[in-house]
Amino acid sequence: MPEPEFDELITELRELGRSYAVPEALDQRTAVRKRLARTAPRRHRGRFYLSAVIAALVLAVAALSPARAAVIDAVGGLLRAAGVELRRDGPPGALPVTPSPLPSEASVDLAEAKRRAKFPIVAPDVLGSPDRVLLADPGPDGAPRVVSLVYRSGTVRFDQFDGTLEPVFMKTAPDAQWVEIGDSAVWLPAAHPVTYIGRDGVSRTETARLAGPTLIWATGSVTYRLEGLATLEEASEVARSVR
Repeated sequence: MPEPEFDELITELRELGRSYAVPEALDQRTAVRKRLARTAPRRHRGRFYLSAVIAALVLAVAALSPARAAVIDAVGGLLRAAGVELRRDGPPGALPVTPSPLPSEASVDLAEAKRRAKFPIVAPDVLGSPDRVLLADPGPDGAPRVVSLVYRSGTVRFDQFDGTLEPVFMKTAPDAQWVEIGDSAVWLPAAHPVTYIGRDGVSRTETARLAGPTLIWATGSVTYRLEGLATLEEASEVARSVR
């Protein structure tokens, strides 16, 4: 049984409730249906695109701001993974007069190169048949890391590396020209020292040489290096004919 004081409290609350006019509960189902039937407001596309452009500009400025970083330094960093290191400068006489071949370099025909390599071997159609095909830096299984096709009596060289580029480095190379070939590409118009990096990560300075204008690009897990063509237009035409 409730205590006497609780009986009094209950009675007072009931009398208080009778003194207030409480409206009947509304059927919320109709209101919910009307709200769901409304067309969703369209977002302002112009504001979206403007935000995207601003974001792209911010990224570009952030990438290019480090005081016009030297192209050779930047591209050299990204090429180490593919087996080549480029350097902006070095002490006079640092490069050998006659560079040594790449590690364990051997001459084969194109069919043999395709058979032995573990990555797809391609060739530029516009250059025709290569004068020489070279394999270099084989792994324990004998598969070469580098396949080089030599054209025009040795003045044009098309190297294929079992290794990839890192595109972000290219954005810090303001002196290079970005080219839309493959996954990422860069054109180096000036001569530059080149040193080969072996599978063990050690620079082979005895293979260093001064290279001419070069187009470098990557497709999938393979990096390509086309050297010896004087203009970007010609190099791009050759690169786009690679099959």
